[in-house]
Amino acid sequence: MAQTGRQPQARSLATRERLVRATIDEIYAVGYHAATTQQIAERAQVSRGALLHHFPTRADLVLAALETVLADGTAEIKAVSQDVRSGALPLGDFVEFLWPLFSGRFFHLSMELINESRTDAELRQCLIPVVQRFHAALDAIWVEFCDSDARPPREARIILNLTVNLMRGMGVQTVLRPDPDYYRDLIETWKAVLPLLIAGPAGDAAFAGARFREAVA
Repeated sequence: MAQTGRQPQARSLATRERLVRATIDEIYAVGYHAATTQQIAERAQVSRGALLHHFPTRADLVLAALETVLADGTAEIKAVSQDVRSGALPLGDFVEFLWPLFSGRFFHLSMELINESRTDAELRQCLIPVVQRFHAALDAIWVEFCDSDARPPREARIILNLTVNLMRGMGVQTVLRPDPDYYRDLIETWKAVLPLLIAGPAGDAAFAGARFREAVA
């Protein structure tokens, strides 16, 4: 009886997963507005009734898709950062990893929803808690990333969030400035600067001001 009960549950979870992944693929392929629930159901190869059973509204589906995108991104970032922390990867490879992440599929899916949230208050209120959890997870990763003897938690978070924001800003530029040499110059420059921020004179100078001496973390 227990085995019989688990089979429908497993099928239900698999259907839900297909719908979420199909939503991600559809938004990436055609954009947020053009991604209809009918097209998503067809892409997932499920009935519209099955879609509505799992996700009564389009907002529910979009929210689940964003949660999955950010969870996947967090897992990737954490795995690579741990490799850098252990010495398995050099610091420069971490920058190389972040660049395609914040200029490719993960980035563009996020930007689709960020852009829509600017003018859709209801969507914005739904997505803010999800994004806050993502940034909290990143902050926890950044604290582990840096040796606490070199940089206290607050400084570690600032340095690594600067890195992410640099990559994200460059990712925005790629839409209308397809110039690989330009981005390569920026990446190589940051690869040279980042070690000096984490454990060098650039970081010491950056955090020498009164604002950073007042409180730590």
